[in-house]
Amino acid sequence: MKVPLFAITLTSFCHADPEGFEMTIFAKPFQVEYPTALTAAADGTVYVSADRNGSLGKDKEVGKVVSCRDTDGDGKADEFFDFVPKIDSPRGGHFVGDTLYLIHPPFLSSFRDTNGDGVSDEHKVLLENIGFGLNHPRGSDHTTNGCRMGIDGWLYIAVGDFGMEGTRGTDGRVVTLHGGGVARVRPDGSQLEVYSYHTRNNCDVAISPYLDMFTRDNTNDGKGWDTRVHHFTNGSEHGYPRLYKNFTSEAVKPLLDVGGGSGTGALYLHEPGFPGEMGDQLYTCDWTTGKIYKHALEPFEASFKAEQEDFMTLARAVDMDVDGESHLYVCDWRGGRFVYAGEGVKVGLVQRLTMPGMKVEAWPDLAKMGDADLVKQVAHRSAVRRLEAQRELLKRGGKPAVADGLVALIKDGELPLYSRVAAIFTFKQLDGAEANAALLENVGDEAIREFVLRAVADRKDQLEGVPSDAFVRGLKDANPRVRLQAVIGLQRLGAKDAASELIALGSETWEERLSLGAGEDYRIPHATVQALAGLEAWEACLEAASDPATRAVALQALQLMHTDEVVSGLENLLVKEEVDESLRFDLVKTLARLFYTEGEWDKKDWWGTRPDDRGPYFLVSEWSGTPKVKTILERAFAKAPKSEHGRLIEVMAKNRIDISALELGERDPLMMALGSTELSQGNIALLTSAALDADRPWEVRLRCYRSLGRGDAAEVLRNRIEILSKWLQEEALGEVAEREVTDFISSPALILEIKTLHQVAVKEDDQMSRIAWRALLSFSQSPLAKEMFREQALKLVKNNPRQVGFFLALQDLKLTGFDEQIAAAIDSDNDTLIQEAKRTKEMLASTAASGGKIVAELDAAEVMKAAMEGKGDVANGATLFNRQGCIACHAIDQAAVQKGPYLGSAGSGFTRDYLIESILDPNAVVAQGFQTELLTLKDGSVKMGFVTRDEDGVLEIRDIAGIATEVKIADIAKRDHQSTSMMPPGLASNLTLGEFVDLVEYLASLKVN
Repeated sequence: MKVPLFAITLTSFCHADPEGFEMTIFAKPFQVEYPTALTAAADGTVYVSADRNGSLGKDKEVGKVVSCRDTDGDGKADEFFDFVPKIDSPRGGHFVGDTLYLIHPPFLSSFRDTNGDGVSDEHKVLLENIGFGLNHPRGSDHTTNGCRMGIDGWLYIAVGDFGMEGTRGTDGRVVTLHGGGVARVRPDGSQLEVYSYHTRNNCDVAISPYLDMFTRDNTNDGKGWDTRVHHFTNGSEHGYPRLYKNFTSEAVKPLLDVGGGSGTGALYLHEPGFPGEMGDQLYTCDWTTGKIYKHALEPFEASFKAEQEDFMTLARAVDMDVDGESHLYVCDWRGGRFVYAGEGVKVGLVQRLTMPGMKVEAWPDLAKMGDADLVKQVAHRSAVRRLEAQRELLKRGGKPAVADGLVALIKDGELPLYSRVAAIFTFKQLDGAEANAALLENVGDEAIREFVLRAVADRKDQLEGVPSDAFVRGLKDANPRVRLQAVIGLQRLGAKDAASELIALGSETWEERLSLGAGEDYRIPHATVQALAGLEAWEACLEAASDPATRAVALQALQLMHTDEVVSGLENLLVKEEVDESLRFDLVKTLARLFYTEGEWDKKDWWGTRPDDRGPYFLVSEWSGTPKVKTILERAFAKAPKSEHGRLIEVMAKNRIDISALELGERDPLMMALGSTELSQGNIALLTSAALDADRPWEVRLRCYRSLGRGDAAEVLRNRIEILSKWLQEEALGEVAEREVTDFISSPALILEIKTLHQVAVKEDDQMSRIAWRALLSFSQSPLAKEMFREQALKLVKNNPRQVGFFLALQDLKLTGFDEQIAAAIDSDNDTLIQEAKRTKEMLASTAASGGKIVAELDAAEVMKAAMEGKGDVANGATLFNRQGCIACHAIDQAAVQKGPYLGSAGSGFTRDYLIESILDPNAVVAQGFQTELLTLKDGSVKMGFVTRDEDGVLEIRDIAGIATEVKIADIAKRDHQSTSMMPPGLASNLTLGEFVDLVEYLASLKVN
């Protein structure tokens, strides 16, 4: 049997133990293997979801949930049962009371063991169609991942960006969410609703004692959405993929943005068996970095500012949970990748951590407690104890003495806040709508006002007769958390008559919010916009739009309301004689947003790992108001001064409006050239001139240069090289110019233009020649290039070039093996050429080549050992990264054109062994989202590669040479996913061992600042 390369390092992998903890291996293969998640029951029984499919496999009935119990107290499980045998795609769950709530896409189910034999015999489906099942081409990769119950009795569900495709609850309610987020449902499967919108692929939800929700989200492989730690509040919009890139102010900010990684489990730990802040803290897991992090949280308005600190290092951190005696459990996908590794391969580990010396009560039998004692448990220091006591009380039903006891806890100002919060939500669940009046009697207590308002408005089926006055007063409360709950509550109550107060509140800090730094955000202005849109309070918003003090909030809300009344109201404001330039632009901006609406999702297609992020809609679709909006925009443009035309066109284009389809009269030629799908000679000249104009903003110059790429390659090649050569000479541009040169040279389609490149190399100035020769030299050395092209380029570079640019290119690439060409130049009669050839000879001689055997001659274990233990030359590794063709498919700068898996944060996102194996054996570690796809077109032709873009009904697929081809989705008859990587094996075979170590060192050095 072939031993995977990663096993070479993981057999001796040493995790970093958290200081002070006692750690035991609680369960290991083959008792438990392939752990996708775990949940600890209060009594210490751990339920491990095990799935041999991993994230990408699609075999039926290879998953199960294993219960693991330590019966002799040695910290190691010795009793195992297949609690739920043969189940597809078991993911995260929460064991509460006697019930396991489990996500197993496309279902959320409850499982109970009613006869005590260790195996569940009662199975109830609570939700169906929640995340695609194994029928999806990617298996259960980005599906719904986990759930956890809050003290409010809701099950909060981590929804991956497969989304919710018409999810149905037990009460018949159907909810759709196109994308990731958080949903919630009652434990019986009723009252399903979306809680937070549009994250990427969050796997878990951590819940604090005060019902703050957190998760660690995943990256989108280099398109600007890095690993993020989110704080969820009711109705929060997080912006993936529609808003985060071009409409950032409309989404809430993440608490942290930490570069590469793959967020997995999350836990808010609130237990007594841990010292200091450790027992009241947020923890998150990351599969890629192998770490569990702890996060200090500092209140900031109605949200938080967060920090990140390493807590524990594993091989592949997956999940964590805690039992009722403060034993912490962590699971690790050690030894595994994305699919089943085969019989006999050990994958996974569960470990238990305990802090010695801490006094923790033994877990009691809550079922044997009297009601009075059980009520006391609701106020306990342990979050596990509080929740379990609550569920037991609810099971027993409403009793006057219990209600009185809970009310006494609610009113007791000497108790910790977490105790009173637990009592509020236990009382609310016990008495339902009848609890509202009693709860509102406590709204005068500022310590618990936030939670009184939240509990009263918590259930939409229990709102009849609830007055809005307490919520309206809450909008002016000194506590921002109270203000936030007042906003949310008013929306849930449908209190449209409070719209003016909502607009005023949101406007107070709107401008200040826009100037906040990274990791700082005001949640209240965002929540007011969402509430106004949800209430469809268009009349109040139109009235407020004329006032500069309230305009921003009002228009942000109006752009979310696609109604004829809104369009007519905006038109009326626009045609008023007294409208000023600032208001006119803001109104046009709002109308541009209303030109389209979000198209209907077919509930089948997924947008991929790097979807269209232009926004503000994923699927643009016209609606009944589009023709009127178009006419209004055309009239507004005609009346605007010419100085405003560029800005107006830009905002319309940003909203995906086809500028060429509008009747706009006389327009800016450059803006039209940028928006044109075809390039005339005049457009080429105009774009070239603008790109070279140092007085223009860099973003415009870059856009002009990249727009030339739409033209015929041979026709625009000289222009592109001229621009790049001039940019390299602009000192202020520095690295960004070099980035564009590298992107240009690494473009695989460029190899088809060898003849034109050679003409530029021999006829143009030294700097243009330098770029052309860099491209030709790269082709001559690239293992990705077809032999015919490589030989063609090699013939040209071996033919004793007489251009200074050739020798400058050799210096840039640190390329040896051209002694004959250097000697011929030194022997020439051109003084300039002689001097440059001598300089090249000296430089290459001083660059000592890494010695040793070549990789192809060595055993994989020897290469792995050397690369793990060696220290390479980062600078030379960077050169090799380009020379070996890696740059053709991997960007290292987010501002560069994105292709295959992003490697700009490889050092912080991947372990060293992972990087090594990715090079030596690409098929073993195929990056998620970049599996090979086989497209069979309706005309019978076939395209193979990985998809790098999916926009407006067109796929861009990049083949093994890195050449991108566009394919209309309508022309595709069949799409098949292959198990292999597009990255060919052997790309490093021609490197010496030393050079290989240099390459690995360079990749490891690429870290997020």
